[in-house]
Amino acid sequence: EGDRAVVGITAGTDHTFPFDVDIKLADVGGPSAGLMFALGIVDKLTPGALTGGKFVAGTGTIDDEGQVGPIGGIEMKLVGARGAGAEYFLTPEQNCAAAASDVPAGLTLVKVRTIDDARTSLNKIRDGDTAGLPSCSAG
Repeated sequence: EGDRAVVGITAGTDHTFPFDVDIKLADVGGPSAGLMFALGIVDKLTPGALTGGKFVAGTGTIDDEGQVGPIGGIEMKLVGARGAGAEYFLTPEQNCAAAASDVPAGLTLVKVRTIDDARTSLNKIRDGDTAGLPSCSAG
């Protein structure tokens, strides 16, 4: 055996954007804010308010393809969001069953798989067309 030199190569992805993104928000970190940060950027880059003034909360990781992934501690996030006044909660599809098992009164869960799903649902919420929103069901 003995000592030997090893050269490692790590594959990665780098993105070049036509603008700088610098997000600083106290006490928020980790990947579970990915969807909401991405929607915040979309809101800044497009005309009008994405939610039309409605109080929408949510969570979920997001990848560079726009796929929304699950997070941990969904139940506590629902309680916190409703306590802050949220009426709608964008919920990763893979967290739907857990979230739907104990939804705080007055909070509507909206199932999302992609950022496009989230944008479509936000347009419906903004326009007051909430009857057909994708929902979460328990178990």
